[in-house]
This record gives sequence, structure tokens and C-alpha cells, in this order.
Amino acid sequence: MLTAKDIREKRFEKASWGYRPEDIDEYLGQIEATLQENENEREDNNHKITLLAEKVREYMKDEEAIKDALLNAQKEGRRVLAEANEKADQIVNKAKEEAAVLLDEATRQHELLMEKNRAEIAEAKQSLADARKMVADFKRSLFDMYKGHLEMISAMPEGDEDEFADADDASESDTYSDTDSTYEARYSDAQNGDADLQ
Repeated sequence: MLTAKDIREKRFEKASWGYRPEDIDEYLGQIEATLQENENEREDNNHKITLLAEKVREYMKDEEAIKDALLNAQKEGRRVLAEANEKADQIVNKAKEEAAVLLDEATRQHELLMEKNRAEIAEAKQSLADARKMVADFKRSLFDMYKGHLEMISAMPEGDEDEFADADDASESDTYSDTDSTYEARYSDAQNGDADLQ
């Protein structure tokens, strides 16, 4: 399960293009705060459940005390024993009913809080996935734009002015060719990097 500590310690590699690291850090900080709040609520609920369990054990101890009182009452006669049994049964039944109500309520609240935690964690994961998709889409559109620019540059006429010597034409052609190759290589590497990101 993802925790606030996991978000706090997560680091991303920096790239030439992409979102600003401070924006990502701020968003991760918000996710971390939400997860920390959920963890705090879960700990508080577990503490409440522990207190309720202790109350149930106290009621069970009370039941044992009542049984001891009944044994002592037996020595005083059947009449006192009958009264003590009736009173003990009432107290035991009331204690069991209260314990059952408390336990049912605690269980219900625990299930509701767990469901809420699961929904919030799923929402946080979806938000993170959406952010990653947005980064990937932005990079893809940026690379497509660069590719379009390269195609436009490649399609530009090289000119036919007479004052340039053949050697200059050959050198210029080599330069454009080298530039196109360099941009195409960078575009291919970036596309491969984008595929790795996905």
C-alpha cells in the first residue's frame, strides 16, 4: 500500500523537456498530505477500536464478578439466591447488549472508514496516472512539432545563386545533411525515451 513516506521519498529523473520539478513536488506534497491525513485517521480509529475492546473485556470481568457474588449469595439461602440470579441475569444481558451494540457500531464505522480510505487512495493513484499521461502527451506533441520543423527545414530550397562555388555547395549540403541527421537522431532517441516512460 502506498504511504505518505513513499510519496515523500519518491524522486524523478530530470529531463531536458517536461514539467517544472517544483510543480511536481507541490502536487506530490498535496498527495503526501492527503495520505498522511488518512494514515492519522486510521491510527485514530484503531485506537478507538482498542478502547472499545477494553470496555468489552471490562464487561466480561463484571460478568465474572457477578458470578462470584451469586456463589456467595447461595450461602444465605434460596430466596437470596433467586433474587441475586435474577439481578445478575439482567445485568449480564444488559452488558452483552451494550457490548454487542458497541462492537457492531465500531465494526460499521471501521468498514466505512476503510472504504473511504480505499476510495481516496484509488483517486490519488488515478491523479498520479493522469499526471504521467499528461507529461507523456506533452512530450509527444513537442516531438511531433520538432519533427514538423525538421521536415519544413528539409523541404526548403537550397538556392541556385551563381556566386557560390561548387565546393561551398558541397560543404553546405553536408552541413544540412549533418544537421538533419542530428535532429532526426535526437528525435528518434526522444521517441524511444517517451515509449520507455509509458
